[in-house]
Amino acid sequence: MTHEPQKTRQTRGRVTRRVLALLTVLTIASGTFVPAALAASYTRIGGSGSSWAGNAVNQWVTDIRSQGSTVDYNPSGSSTGRKEFANGLVDFAVSEIPYKGDTADPQDTVFPGFKYSMLPIAAGGTSFMYNLPVNGKRFSELKLTQDALARIFTGKVTRWNDPAIAKTNPGVNLPDQQIRVVVRSEGSGATAQFTLWLKRQFPSYYAELCGKTGGCPNGGATSYFPGQGISNFSAQNGSSGVTTYTANTPYTINYDEYSYALGANFPVAQVGNAAGFFTIPTDTAVAVALTKAKINTDASSPNYLSQDLSAVYTHKDPRVYALSAYTYMLAPAQTRGSFDNSKGAALGNFSTYSLCEGQQTMGALGYSPLPMNLVMSAMQQVKKIPGLDADTKSRLDSTINAAQNSSGNPCNNPTFKPGQDVNNNQLVFTAPFPSGCDSACQAPWRGKNVGYNAGPGAKPGQVAGGSDGPAAAQGPAAAQGPGSNGAVPQGNSPAAKNQPAKANKSGVSCNRATGQCTDAKGNVLAAEQAQQYMDASAEASGPGAKAVPLVLAGNTGWGTSQNLLLVAALFLLLLVLTPPLAARYIKGGRSGKGTDS
Repeated sequence: MTHEPQKTRQTRGRVTRRVLALLTVLTIASGTFVPAALAASYTRIGGSGSSWAGNAVNQWVTDIRSQGSTVDYNPSGSSTGRKEFANGLVDFAVSEIPYKGDTADPQDTVFPGFKYSMLPIAAGGTSFMYNLPVNGKRFSELKLTQDALARIFTGKVTRWNDPAIAKTNPGVNLPDQQIRVVVRSEGSGATAQFTLWLKRQFPSYYAELCGKTGGCPNGGATSYFPGQGISNFSAQNGSSGVTTYTANTPYTINYDEYSYALGANFPVAQVGNAAGFFTIPTDTAVAVALTKAKINTDASSPNYLSQDLSAVYTHKDPRVYALSAYTYMLAPAQTRGSFDNSKGAALGNFSTYSLCEGQQTMGALGYSPLPMNLVMSAMQQVKKIPGLDADTKSRLDSTINAAQNSSGNPCNNPTFKPGQDVNNNQLVFTAPFPSGCDSACQAPWRGKNVGYNAGPGAKPGQVAGGSDGPAAAQGPAAAQGPGSNGAVPQGNSPAAKNQPAKANKSGVSCNRATGQCTDAKGNVLAAEQAQQYMDASAEASGPGAKAVPLVLAGNTGWGTSQNLLLVAALFLLLLVLTPPLAARYIKGGRSGKGTDS
C-alpha cells in the first residue's frame, strides 16, 4: 500500500482549491456580467414566409445560435407565411405585403384572430438575373429600360434581339433566341411587389396580361404571377428555384431579391431609372431610392407601417434603383395557443438582434441596411411582443435613447452617424454616382439631407421626407417609354415633354388601392400624373401619418462590448494560470510517492 506524505497532500489540496476558486470566480463573473442574450438559453421558435428576405433571415438565424437561441425559418413564400402565422402554425412570419390595406393581396382570406405587430425588418431591391450567352460567352452588361422589362414580363417582347432590348445595348450581337421568362410558382411577396410596379407604372401592359391569363383578382396586384398559358414563361418554386433554373438554363431571365443572383455569381440587368441612368440594386442605390418611400405611421390606419413605393419608382436622383422595397416581420402582440411568454422572450431577442447587429452584414449579402429611424420605429413594435426579458428591454431603450440624443450608435448601424439626425441615411451621402453623371448632374443631389417620408401629418424630426430637386442630366436611358400606353415617360424624352404637368382636375378620380387615376373621359393617366393627384388628395383629406411616440429610458452604461472584453480577460487569465498550477499538481503527486509497508 502506498502512502502520500501529509505535506504533499496539503500542497495538492491548496492547488486544487486555487483552481476551483479560479473556476468559481470565472463562472460567477460570466453569470454576472454576460448579457442575458449571451448566457440564457431561449425557447426554440419557428417562422416562415418570404424567400425574398430569406438570405437575410437565415443569416440572422445562424448568428443568433451563438447567443443560446435556436430559430427555425422556412422561406416558403410570403403567402404561405402569412397563412401559417394567422393559423398559429408558426411563431412569426416575414412578408413583403401586409394582411390589410391598399397593398394587401386580395387572395388572402385568412387573417390573424389575435393582436400582432408589423415591423420593417430588411430593405433590398428586386433584381433581374439573366443567363444570356453572346458569342459563346456569358453576357454581363445587359441594360434594360423599365419599359423593356415590362414588355418582357407581360409577354410582349419574346426575343433577345428585339429592338426594345437592342436599342440600349448597341454593338452587342444579341442572339435571335426566345426569352425564357422565369416567374415564381407559389404566392410570393416578390411577385406582389413586382406586379404592383407593373400595375402602377405600366397599367395598359398589365391589364393586357391579366386579360390574357385571367390571373389578376379584380385587376389588382397579386402574389401569384399571372403567367398561365404563356408559352415562353416557366414557373419555379421559391427564390432558390428560380435562381437555380436560371443559372442552369441559357436565355432565361427572372425576378427576385439581388442577394440570390449575387450568391449564384450571375449578373443582373442594369435597369434604367427616371433620371435616365442604368443601375443595379446595390445597398446605396436602394438606400437612395427608399428615401422616397412613404411609411404610414398612423397607428389607427390599416396601412400602419406599410410602404407606398409610388414615388420610389419615379425618383429622379441618378443613383436610384427603382424597384426597391422593404420587407416586414409579423410578430404576435399577445400570447395565444403555443406562443407563450418564453417564446416571446426568444422572439424579442431575435428581432432585436435582426434590427441592430444583424443589419451590419446586409450590404455584403445583397440587401440594404435598414435606416436608423425605421429601426427605432420597428423597436416600438418589438416592445409589444409579450414576455420580453429585462436584457432585451434594456437594449431597446438604450438604443433608442442613444440614437435620439446623438450620444452613440449602440447598433453600429451603417446608416447612422452619431451627432446627426436619425432620419439621415449615411449611405445616401456616400452613394456613388453612375458613369456619365457629371458635376452638374450630381449637384442637385450631393450631400442632400433627405429622409423617409411618413406622408401628411408627420412631425419634423421624425420621419420627414425630401422632395425631388431639379431634373438630372440625362443618360442613355432617357429615350424610353412610348408615352401612349399608360407607361411613365422616362427622363426628358419627347414623350415626357409632351405630358402636361397636371391635367384638368375636373373629373379626375383615383383608386389608391391600385394607384390608377382616370380623367372625365375614362382615360388612364400616366403613373407620374396619377401620383400628383393622389398626393394632392392625401394632403387635403387623407389619413395623417403620425410620428411614432418614443419612450426613452436611461442608458444602461455597461454594454455588450465591455462584457465580452471582461469575459475574454478572465478566460485568458485561466489559460495563463492553469499550466503552472497543473504542473505543480502533477510534480507534487509524483514526488510524494512512499514505500510499501
